Amino acid sequence: MAPVTSTNIPKYFPPRIVLVTDKNMLKPSLFTAWTLMQRFVGHAELHIWGDGLSDEDWSAVSLVCSGNSNITLHTLQLNREELAGASPVGDYISAAAMGRLIIPSKLSGRVLYLDGDVRVTADLSPIFSVDMQGQPLAAVRDYVVSSWLAKGVAPGHRNEARLAELEQSMHGTPVSNYFNSGVLLLDADAIVAESPLFDAMKDLERASKCSWGDQDHLNNVFAGRVRLLDPAYNSSWSRTSKQREFITKLSPSPSEIENIPDAVIHFHGPKKPWKNARRDLWSRRGRAVFSYRRELAKFAKNFPNLAF
Repeated sequence: MAPVTSTNIPKYFPPRIVLVTDKNMLKPSLFTAWTLMQRFVGHAELHIWGDGLSDEDWSAVSLVCSGNSNITLHTLQLNREELAGASPVGDYISAAAMGRLIIPSKLSGRVLYLDGDVRVTADLSPIFSVDMQGQPLAAVRDYVVSSWLAKGVAPGHRNEARLAELEQSMHGTPVSNYFNSGVLLLDADAIVAESPLFDAMKDLERASKCSWGDQDHLNNVFAGRVRLLDPAYNSSWSRTSKQREFITKLSPSPSEIENIPDAVIHFHGPKKPWKNARRDLWSRRGRAVFSYRRELAKFAKNFPNLAF
């Protein structure tokens, strides 16, 4: 056994969670942070990075994130240099969203990234103990792409061209492995250790030119290098059972069908639960929106100036 020296003692970093926001998504992102802090067990660092936030905005961040003494808040105002090359993609992927691509440039250890349109519904500390199986990134298969593949796409349908685009982009890795970038577990040290991987990841200009922005970019850069997680960690509008049904048809790994309780509900896409109420409460999506808005009411009661 090698002697224990200062050079071979493993570095310890607390669980680190990152949210990246601009002014438009600040209030939903703070709600996400609040739902995380209500349920997280143990010590952690919460990093909130902002693009174009005012002093008043940062005061709101500090106020919301002061409710859990075990979680230490770290803030960063992103500058033009850090977001160089980033631009919006479509109507709902902002330039700030590209900030997730520079996480390994700023932080070490394991880092959990969360989109600002998620609701945390369980303690997320267990995800930091997930066996990464030597991979630098862990994520959940994308609901939309998985549904296309599981159900089949008719010849000539527009989705056929989209799948062909992904097949070319993913360098021979099955398109069925295409993941959603709204929840990412990163081994930042492993990424930085591979210069070509690190350099490719932080190419914000290249990411901004992809059809689905950073998500396509990350699937391209990390093709074949992803530990796939159970959809409970990135549940599409609470349709976890449907996600597992799709995954079961796509040669799942054991880690994807653990049937653990939902931990993160993701309201991806242009429609958001805080915009328009759904009346179809018999559907999974409708009930997920109802639960989101019910907890949002509690948030608004605590922080009336941040209601949205």
